[in-house]
Amino acid sequence: MKHTLLHDDVVFLSPAADPSSYAKYGATVIVSGAGRSSDHVNNLRRQGLRVAGSMWCLTAQSHDLHAYPELASAVARDIAGEPIAIAALAPASGSSAPRYYGCVNHPAFRAHMRRKVCDAMACGVDGLHVDEHLGSAAALTLGGCFCDFCMAGFAGYLAKLGDPALARTAKVSSFDSFDYRSFVKTFAPTREHYLSPAASIPLWREFTDFQLASAASNTASLGKLAQDIAQRPVTLSANLRLPATEHTVVVPHLSYCASEVAHNAAAGETGLAGAINAYRAAEALGIPMAATATPEDWAFVKNSNAEQLVCLWIALAYACGQRFMAPNRMPCGLSGGAADWFCGSASTFSPLYAFVKKHGFLLNDFSPVGPLARPEGLPSSFETSAKRNALAAALDSRPPLPLSAGNAWVFPRVKNDGTAAVHVVNHSYNAVTRLITPLANVEVRLPDSIFNRSFSGGTVYSYGAEPMKLTVRNEGNTSVMVLPEVKLWSIVRFEYWA
Repeated sequence: MKHTLLHDDVVFLSPAADPSSYAKYGATVIVSGAGRSSDHVNNLRRQGLRVAGSMWCLTAQSHDLHAYPELASAVARDIAGEPIAIAALAPASGSSAPRYYGCVNHPAFRAHMRRKVCDAMACGVDGLHVDEHLGSAAALTLGGCFCDFCMAGFAGYLAKLGDPALARTAKVSSFDSFDYRSFVKTFAPTREHYLSPAASIPLWREFTDFQLASAASNTASLGKLAQDIAQRPVTLSANLRLPATEHTVVVPHLSYCASEVAHNAAAGETGLAGAINAYRAAEALGIPMAATATPEDWAFVKNSNAEQLVCLWIALAYACGQRFMAPNRMPCGLSGGAADWFCGSASTFSPLYAFVKKHGFLLNDFSPVGPLARPEGLPSSFETSAKRNALAAALDSRPPLPLSAGNAWVFPRVKNDGTAAVHVVNHSYNAVTRLITPLANVEVRLPDSIFNRSFSGGTVYSYGAEPMKLTVRNEGNTSVMVLPEVKLWSIVRFEYWA
């Protein structure tokens, strides 16, 4: 079993309602929700799929609260001891009570998460996907968590750091009995005070580091439990919202990430800078990503019949070194109180994924060079704010702007054996016709400094066309080629000067 994602993998977010969809798309991986039964998992394997079960760290469901009443108190709490509600979640059916963040440091909630891992792995799946991996650390910006278990954990964390300057800041000689909650109350006795822009809370940076490290350690422990249950190596993934640095602490523990990436669908091709930035961040971190768009994006696509825009998203993700999940059944949020879904047309999208599978030799084991190359000097781990700030500064120092060739973006990539290639993506999406206008005679100019060499020619492999040879001419320190047509996405593999 492969323990990560390949660049040419075709990924499904969850099991398809129509099992024939896997063959239509050439699916290779299901990243979540696959643990329905052993028979279901074995059937998926027979179709060549690697499959993962899933659980989440955000909160307990109503049936869990009924079965385990102790979970009602195992929640994230603010400085005043009040539970912190999850604004994005509606109350459970038949209830008006808010739903609260579970605390990943509370023993009852940790036991709950372990039970969910056991359920997810019971059918013999190949991996575990941890949804909402931050858990109660996601409540940091909402004022938490200050429960007893977080306070004890934070005191131990500070003691382990062994920094006398921190003890002076806390006005203690030892952190053995330090209560950060009581200390903070002298500065901010309420949640409103704590969240005030004027509030300056000592040790807040270290508290943030502790909470993020706790979330990452929790995810790692869940992955270890999944492997112990399976009694073999399994994959571990999480939904990272890159380039947000709070999502980087867990990266060293993961096989890959499955992520919602905002595509700003209403803005068409002009709203994709954020997606490129997310893909570049994943590449810089060395974490393979299977991406999908947000529910808001999918709602726009469904309501506007914008399937060709999604074709652009797919080509862009693969050109940036990542993967875009097959748009087979994607959540659009709620419509009239019920879940709504975008179910793409296999006739539109499956040929694009067939192009991916046919040209894995142009995708696997390549890395970006040029404007989207991995910045140098990145930290190898991100457990402190200093390291996360260094990562952010390194990414910000080089804007995620691809090379331009008129209405096409150009993404240079090089294989570990030295093979050079460029992806040329046509982004001339017309929001009125909802079509991508084919481009003719696309001139691509590559400074020799990108690959540190010049070229004599190459072969272009284009979506919707047969491969053809290209001549490359050299103008000073620039290699120049003209692609006769780019319908959506072309990949040029170069030949060198003798």
